[in-house]
Amino acid sequence: MHSYLSRSIFGIVFLVALNSAGASANALTEFNHQITFVDQQRIVYVAIAANESEREHGLMFRQALAEDQGMLFVYPDQSQRAVWMKNTLLALDVVFLSGDGRIAALLKDLQPCSKDPCRIYNSKVPARYILELPAGFIDKHAIKIGQTVTLP
Repeated sequence: MHSYLSRSIFGIVFLVALNSAGASANALTEFNHQITFVDQQRIVYVAIAANESEREHGLMFRQALAEDQGMLFVYPDQSQRAVWMKNTLLALDVVFLSGDGRIAALLKDLQPCSKDPCRIYNSKVPARYILELPAGFIDKHAIKIGQTVTLP
């Protein structure tokens, strides 16, 4: 009986450890695409939100984001875009990009929102991509409208 219980507990602990290792590996590979701000030769590693479900979830509930990490939201067409900070725990800078990778609009230091109604921030110009980055990125790296980025 004791041997059976020990093997069962070992098996459970092993599966939990294996699952945790897999989750850590996935977290490390989530930001596996590169965007380069051409003027600064600054590389950012991004996760891509390419469908409606991924775009809707975005960076919600994320507790940390490295200085060189972000999320690229990909849309099928170029149009005015909007973001909100609902359930986002981190302050973010937002870069709106045209289809050819030019920076079309910038929003700095958007603060988290945990209660409705959350403010909606609009690009005011057409964009095909939205790039969310840690707050302060735009100023720290002198990002400007009209600059070009290489897209994954």
